[in-house]
Amino acid sequence: MDFLELFDACVRETKPHLDEYTKPTTLDISLKEEDIGLDSLDVTLTLVLISDIYGIPEADDFNIPVGSLREVRDYMLENKNKDFDSIEAAMESVT
Repeated sequence: MDFLELFDACVRETKPHLDEYTKPTTLDISLKEEDIGLDSLDVTLTLVLISDIYGIPEADDFNIPVGSLREVRDYMLENKNKDFDSIEAAMESVT
């Protein structure tokens, strides 16, 4: 499953207005507002949703590194309890 596509799908699920959002094209993009167009609440809601998709307990949400999307992906893959074959299946599991 492509993590950039999953991240984008989660942003679109949690953020009603995408005016400032820049869809990431690389895992090396930072999660700073000036780079990706998401404020801290947007990032938090998106990461909580991704954690839910991967079956990571809510208590661990504060352990997610937020330097770059690569750090987020690596953390999710190392700590996941669930996996999906497609973005659609992943999103259906939480909506």
